[in-house]
Amino acid sequence: MARRASSAGNGVSLFPFMSILACLIGILTLMISVTIALKSMQTAGRGKEELARARDHQSLVSQQSKVRSEIKALQGNLKNRDTTALGLRDLEQRKIVLRRQLDEKAARLTKPDQTDKALQKLIETILANLDALRRERPALEKKLAELKAELARRKIKPDTKPVPIQVQPGGSGAAHVNRISFVECDATGILIHRRGQPTASVSLASIGTDQNLNRLFEEARGKADSMILFLLRDTGNNSYLRAAGLAESSYQLRTGKLPLPGKGAVDLSLFFKP
Repeated sequence: MARRASSAGNGVSLFPFMSILACLIGILTLMISVTIALKSMQTAGRGKEELARARDHQSLVSQQSKVRSEIKALQGNLKNRDTTALGLRDLEQRKIVLRRQLDEKAARLTKPDQTDKALQKLIETILANLDALRRERPALEKKLAELKAELARRKIKPDTKPVPIQVQPGGSGAAHVNRISFVECDATGILIHRRGQPTASVSLASIGTDQNLNRLFEEARGKADSMILFLLRDTGNNSYLRAAGLAESSYQLRTGKLPLPGKGAVDLSLFFKP
């Protein structure tokens, strides 16, 4: 019995060790629990912050898109305003031009003296031509009677037309002239032949005052390499002298003369080719 007690008193007790180990385990468990709790709290806080940031970002993106839409709308408005401004500027310029034209027309209308002078000059020219025709009428009637007598003597019907006289470019002496104006001369006056226009008649006394003849000479004077070719009938020497003298002295034009062999109408188709 004494040995058992001795052996029991001399044995090692594990209780302190186990109690310390239990305390350590408890402390570690508590530390782990606290760490996990703190971690979860931090994680929860960050989630809320990230959610708030995401919401702010979405709001900024929406605002940016709205601002871009407003910028595009403003750019479109500015473009429309520029177009409108250009249109208004164009209309203003047209208005200025029309106003200037109206002012010019009004100025012309407010100068009746000039209009009256032009009309007076035209009336005087017409009266001079009428007076010249009256003076020439006896001679023309005499010439007409002579022609009728000649037709009766030759037993030719009055409505019989002579063979046309075709003017050849090579025989006119003006083959190298680019702009030729033709004036036919006979006893009664002259005939003006122009491409695409009816023949204009000018009496002998109206040479120098007739507007058609003066306009023809004025146009020819303003063009280089121009020439007035006189087609001379056997009775048209007086008309030729007056018309050619006017063209050479008053307008400094180059003239030519081509006799017409016959009584037929003048054919200038070789010159007036389409």
